[in-house]
Amino acid sequence: MRYLATTGMGIEGILKNELILLGMMVDSVEPGYVVYEGADDDFILSNLSLRTADRVFLILDEFKAETFDELFDSLVEYPFEDLLGPEANIIVNAKSFQSELFSLRNIQQISKKAIVTRLGRVYSLNVLPETGPAYPFMIRIDRNLVRVLLDTTGEPLHRRGYRISGKLAPIRENLAASLVLMSRYFGKGPLIDPMCGSGTIAIEAAMIARDIPPGHQRSFQFEEWFETNRDQIQAGLMSRVKPKAEHPIQGFDIDPAAIRLAVKNAKEAGVYQDIELAAGDVQDFTTEQIGGTIVTNAPYGARMGSDKEVSQLEQAFKDRLLTLETFRLGLLLGNSTFSRGLRRRPNKVRKLYNGRLIAYFYQFEPTRRW
Repeated sequence: MRYLATTGMGIEGILKNELILLGMMVDSVEPGYVVYEGADDDFILSNLSLRTADRVFLILDEFKAETFDELFDSLVEYPFEDLLGPEANIIVNAKSFQSELFSLRNIQQISKKAIVTRLGRVYSLNVLPETGPAYPFMIRIDRNLVRVLLDTTGEPLHRRGYRISGKLAPIRENLAASLVLMSRYFGKGPLIDPMCGSGTIAIEAAMIARDIPPGHQRSFQFEEWFETNRDQIQAGLMSRVKPKAEHPIQGFDIDPAAIRLAVKNAKEAGVYQDIELAAGDVQDFTTEQIGGTIVTNAPYGARMGSDKEVSQLEQAFKDRLLTLETFRLGLLLGNSTFSRGLRRRPNKVRKLYNGRLIAYFYQFEPTRRW
């Protein structure tokens, strides 16, 4: 079976590594997604296990189309009845990149008409009731190559199921996990987030340290369609979960309300015992630990304060964090020029997206062994 997993721009390489570790065969890495091959039920393992993906799609068909007639004729020949019953609720979305067919509305309408026509013929129905489970299709066209995709995920994978809503504008869970994995943290050594907000980075780090599958607390779209062996696959994953993180994970924030929310989220995620959460200002941050990883998400976009506050925050990073020579640092900032004039130069700067907000992930390797 062939699959397509979507992710944020700049994170594709991390997702590829995740898939390889799961035993999948990666076919191609493209901007915003990875195409791979796996067993017929590996969409279940993928949804349960992938930390950095947004969605997991089945690739049902691929063909070239430069006209709407070609699109319709190819779709109407596909045996959708192998998956969909006569009552299926058919939902069609579309994306098009550098292709002759670019009107998303027309692509959606023609594609749904083709699917409905096919099912109507097979089930001898003039009108489909569409009162059954939802089947969300994505018709994705890249350079006139049409991929017919079926979304197995439902709610995007960053919605793990542990976050309690609050007034904070938190980092998405899959982006937080990506930052941790980009920082090459796998549970060895301490990890600190000195601006933890509602605790997402620390929580994701604890889940990585303990091998907790990120999707074990939530449901998926595929569960509406048919009986699966999800319980068996999840039980196998949970049997490998470590009882506790081996090294300290700490989160600090200047806002006591944020810490209270972080505590609630950590409890919901089942990792409260693995994380030390306390109020603290990054401008006063110190640590006696030697060696480890610091990953943090500074305010940017709508969360950014005044120019003076931003300047003070960046100065605190320079004074308090960049002086920690034995630590690997990962700083997510809205400022693309933060590294100018720094004595300690970043080893890598990645352009990333948190939703629609652009941010820059500055990565610093340790400058001194311990």
